[in-house]
Amino acid sequence: MSWLKRVCEQETSSLLKTRDAGQSETSMSPGLTGEYDQARREKAGEHQPPPPPEYMGLEGEYDQLGLAKRVAEAFEQAPHIDEIETLQICQDGNTIVLKGSVSSQDILNALEGVAAKVDGTKGVDTTEVTIAA
Repeated sequence: MSWLKRVCEQETSSLLKTRDAGQSETSMSPGLTGEYDQARREKAGEHQPPPPPEYMGLEGEYDQLGLAKRVAEAFEQAPHIDEIETLQICQDGNTIVLKGSVSSQDILNALEGVAAKVDGTKGVDTTEVTIAA
């Protein structure tokens, strides 16, 4: 099973966000590391209105779970991260929420670091992850 199959089915927020045509400049800022995904943003710019970073899908389209899917894609591409069947990737707006269990704090730190680098990530919540012995 791939990381993309570990993305939660819907946003974890009780109030799902709606597409906002009047995005402010702050909502278009990059994620935690200040890095933009220029290619994906160009694709997103082809859509009217362009989706905010947390809702940019894998091809730049509007996707309610776009950020979670792009984090899953980043996990797939990270050579130092193996698939973890006991972990889910969820999204609450511009925050990635990891749920489940991992075998060590080092693995959790690596996952958190990769997720933080994805354009649009403003936070990574690991409070629902347990370290299994």
